[in-house]
Order: sequence, then structure tokens, then C-alpha cells
Amino acid sequence: MKFKKEGKVLLIIVISAAMAVISMFMTDNSDKLFCSIKRPEPGEESQVKRINVVGEDGESITSVDVEIAPRIMTQDEAAGCFEKAYEEIAGIMCGRNKDLEHVTSNLVLPETAQRGVVSLTWYSGNYELINYNGNVNNIGFSENECQDVELKLIMEYEDYKSEYDFAVTVYSPEYGTGDSIKIQAQKDIEAAVSSSRMDENINLPQYIADSKVHYEESEKPVSPLLFVLLGGAAILVVIIADKKKVKDNAIKRKKELLYDYSEVVSKLTLLLGAGMTTRMAWHKIAADYKDNIEHGKAVRRPVYDEICKTDYNIQAGISELKAYEQFGKRCDTREYMKLAALLQTNIRKGTKELRRLLEEETADAFEKRKNMAKIKGEEATTKLLMPMMMMLMIVMAIIMIPAVWSFQI
Repeated sequence: MKFKKEGKVLLIIVISAAMAVISMFMTDNSDKLFCSIKRPEPGEESQVKRINVVGEDGESITSVDVEIAPRIMTQDEAAGCFEKAYEEIAGIMCGRNKDLEHVTSNLVLPETAQRGVVSLTWYSGNYELINYNGNVNNIGFSENECQDVELKLIMEYEDYKSEYDFAVTVYSPEYGTGDSIKIQAQKDIEAAVSSSRMDENINLPQYIADSKVHYEESEKPVSPLLFVLLGGAAILVVIIADKKKVKDNAIKRKKELLYDYSEVVSKLTLLLGAGMTTRMAWHKIAADYKDNIEHGKAVRRPVYDEICKTDYNIQAGISELKAYEQFGKRCDTREYMKLAALLQTNIRKGTKELRRLLEEETADAFEKRKNMAKIKGEEATTKLLMPMMMMLMIVMAIIMIPAVWSFQI
């Protein structure tokens, strides 16, 4: 690797030295001495050159930057250039027309010729029919109608000028059958509308291009695709709204479960401390909740609905172990899964420390509930911020507007 690296370095040095030697020969002043400068040809761009003034002793005296303008043609050269420009224009000015004796569409009237050397100025004998850009206005022509127009071209190069005349005959546009009828219909209807300004009703022509016609007022139809797109958008909105609603309900349910956790654990602790078994305490909580709902003393809460469902499952013959396990899974929070695990452990092993564990869980749950209440308060304050700002702006407007008016008076 070391030899390869040294070889690359040596190659770079050799190439650099060779380029330096070549540069020395290329910049040899003896080959660059001159007494005249060649001008650019007509039509070429001006050139800026730096010329070094050198004395007899070979010492540089000064450097001069000069702009060299293109060479100006002689009169004979200009005349020849005009002839070539005329041939160039004659080959392109007809555009899509066959010749100038039968013009039905726009002409091509360039502004320069011969690579920009010759400037062209066009004059029309009838600007309404053919303007200086070559646009032909023959829309209103009837079939086989024609009109002669004289076009004058002035070519200019420096102080030299030359004039040329072109005889142009304009005919009606070449349309297909359908286009011809459309043009005729437009023309006849516009004539009928403009000729009856004092009449209450406008009598439209009954015949157009020797064909009897009827009329109907057209309204822009609504595309069926619009309804398809609107329907698709509505379906998309409904799907997104349903998903958002399900997500919002799940979040709301989880918050309510966590908020009620301390209350559920506290009730279980009190009932177990009163001498009830786990099964009896669970049934008591469910029965009290159902009684309060029936008498309108309470609103439905997700955790108590799940407790009632668990109580129904136990009454239906499902084991307590399985019922409590399903309860924890349905609640789907770490706190309720822990509670379900404590109840299952109590049933399996009959631990005597269940009450103490529940008391500790109650203390932790109440602390979390206080934090949740604090967060709810902060959220409520945030929601009230915008209405309060609006009320402040209204009050300021009520105070400021009369004050401003009084100053103006």
C-alpha cells in the first residue's frame, strides 16, 4: 500500500511539472507579438481584449482593455446581405399558407434576418386585417370572399436601408363542415341580437347554412364524477370520524377507569375489613351500583359496569379465578390487572395480607387520583383561556371605541 501511495504522488508531481513546462512555451511572448487585431464579423458579438504594450527592449509598458466592435459591411456587402435576407423571409413568411395569393391563416413576419444582422420593420395597408405581427383577422369572411392587402418591409443595417413590397390576398378561413356551421351560427345569432335592441324579445334565425335549427338554453351540467368524488370524500370523512370517535371513547374510558380505581379499592378494603369474603364484597359493590343506577342516584361508570359483568359471570358458574382474570383484561390497565392478580392470589393461597396490600394500594391510588384531579383542573383552565381572552378584547373594545370617537369629535 505504501508503494502504491508513493507511486501516485510521483505521478502527480510528473504531470504537474509537464503542465508547467507546456505553459511556459504557450506563454512565450515572442510568438504573441502583433501589430493588428482582427475585428469580429458582422452579426457576431463585440469582443473585449486585453493588449499588453511592449517596448523594444521587451519590457511591458502597460496593459489596455479594449472593446472591439464587429466590422461594418460596405454598401455592396449590405446590398448582398439584403438580398439574402429577402430570400430568407420569402421562404418563411407564408407560414401554413401555400402562397401570398391565397392567405387563410396567420403569416410569419420576423423582426430580424441573417442571424440578427438585418433589422426588419413591417407596415400593413390594413392593420385590422393583417397586423404587424402577421396575425390575420378573417373570421367574418363569407365563403370565397377575399381582400387584397399591401405589406411593406423596410430592411435596415447601420445607415443602409432597403424597401420591399408584398401583395397579399386574404381569403376566408379554411374550416371543416362543422366549424363552418359554428362560425355561421355565431355570426347570424350575433347579428340578430345586435339588430333588435329596442324589442322586448330577440327573434333568433330559423335557418343557419340552409338548415332549419331549434334552440335550447344550455345549463352547465354537473359532472357525475363530482358526485363520485363527493361520495368518496364523505365516506373517507365518516371513516376517519368513526376511528377518531372510537379512539376518543377509549381514552375517555381509560381515564374514568383510572379515576375510579382508588374508590373501588377503598370499598373492597372496607368490606373485607368488615368480615366479608372477597366474593361477598364484590357482589355487594355490584348490587349497590345497580340499585343506585335504578333509582337515579348515580351515573354509569365503566369500572362498575365491568364489576357487574364479573358478578354475572360468577353467578353463571364461571370460577372466581377466571372471572377476576377476565375483569383485569377487560379493564386493560396496569392497576386493575394488579388488583385482579391480588384477588386471584388470595383465592389460590388464602393470603392473610390481602387487606394490608389493598390498604397500600388505596393510598397509592388516592395519590394518583389527586394528581389526575390537578391535571383536569389545568386542562379546564387551558380551555377557558380562549373565552377569557375574547371577553377581554370585547371589554377593551367597549372602552376604547367611545374614547376614540370622543377624540375625533
